[in-house]
Amino acid sequence: MIYCGIDISKKTFDTALLIDESYKSDVFSNNTDGIKSFHDLIKSYKQEVVFCMEATGIYCVALAKYLHKKGYQVVVINPIKTHAFAKLEMLRNKTDPADAQMIARYCKYLCDNAQFEQNLFKPKSKYYERLQYLFTRLDQLNKMQTQENNRLGASMDKIITKIIKSSLKSITTQIKQVEDKIRECQKQDEQLDKQIKLLISIDGIGQKTAWAILAYVGDISMFTNSKQITSHAGLNPMQKKSGTSLDQTNLSKMGQKRLRKALFMPAMTAIKYNPLMIAHYEKLLSKGKPKKVALCAVMRKLLVVSYGVLKSGKEFDANYNF
Repeated sequence: MIYCGIDISKKTFDTALLIDESYKSDVFSNNTDGIKSFHDLIKSYKQEVVFCMEATGIYCVALAKYLHKKGYQVVVINPIKTHAFAKLEMLRNKTDPADAQMIARYCKYLCDNAQFEQNLFKPKSKYYERLQYLFTRLDQLNKMQTQENNRLGASMDKIITKIIKSSLKSITTQIKQVEDKIRECQKQDEQLDKQIKLLISIDGIGQKTAWAILAYVGDISMFTNSKQITSHAGLNPMQKKSGTSLDQTNLSKMGQKRLRKALFMPAMTAIKYNPLMIAHYEKLLSKGKPKKVALCAVMRKLLVVSYGVLKSGKEFDANYNF
């Protein structure tokens, strides 16, 4: 058995083949040609090869799908798990080749402990993947719109003002086009449509937030419990206490930053209209928690509830004990 660890970035991916306690490392372009070159290398080995890579949003999808289509067993793992594994090994070096070797060892660990098959990669529909790409573009356009609005407010020159207004008009048109395309995806995929409707059933979560959750959470089956998904978003509490030092508890902020950002405004809405979130928020305030801390707790609660409705396939019930 050969264990292959893959560390993926936007332009390249590093590979490490763990063969009889030794490594063979390579780097390939993260495009069609690079993936085919990697496959040619794999075919040259006569032993069975299993693959493990971290879930890195849209960058890992093409390679994972290609390997799955070719009949290989592939695991796309939550990066939090591989980072924890690296800490257990007390690794000092943080480079792409070293990460690929660590992921290869983690791949072997999964196989040795009979955890590999339960984490196998299962491709989503083309419409789900398109949602991820489109929402990433929508997020970029919204940032561009905010930047241009800020520039417009600071502009003192008529020509520059005219140029910025023209740019804003173009960005607004593109935003509408992308949103329409996302709605088309939703209509064409029954499962995607169902998941979005489940999320919208939660008071405080609108259509765009539902899109964000599905785009940034990725495959919900990667998470076996709500604690894992809050860690993925960086909304899990992290306590700092050592000896006589001051005891502090803050958000870890080690996860998906864009997902945290997407949950902020829904949490603001939820503490006004969602009975469950209102009770949770007011309970924390009554205990003397600052408003900001209480709001972050509501963001976390919203994500837990979102995970609950997606896993159960049932719409939100304010009386259910999440």
